[in-house]
Amino acid sequence: YINHWKIQRLSAIILVPAMFYLIYYLINLSNLSYNDVITDLSSLTGVLYVVLLSFVLFMHSSLGIETILEDYVHNAYYQKFFISLSKIIHVILFLVTLVCLYLVVGHDMDSYKIINHQH
Repeated sequence: YINHWKIQRLSAIILVPAMFYLIYYLINLSNLSYNDVITDLSSLTGVLYVVLLSFVLFMHSSLGIETILEDYVHNAYYQKFFISLSKIIHVILFLVTLVCLYLVVGHDMDSYKIINHQH
């Protein structure tokens, strides 16, 4: 339980500045072209930011929901069931995020290769 608490707090500390940056980026998104956004997401920094932020965000959410379920669901069977369901949903959401990122970055890389092969 102590490790759970520490991970929850550490992930919250990581998420605060990461979310401020994300909000700042989204506010200024209208100043960027589609290609600028794709270039940002396709960069090593962009990919790492999305992957790490998504991982920490889904982990933090999963731990928080687990704590709520432990506190408010008193039937052991239902508690275990809903905690397991929550973890499965969080893993699926993280995987969907990775697939979407791959589709954006992969699409950009494929376009780049096609353009270079035409010349």
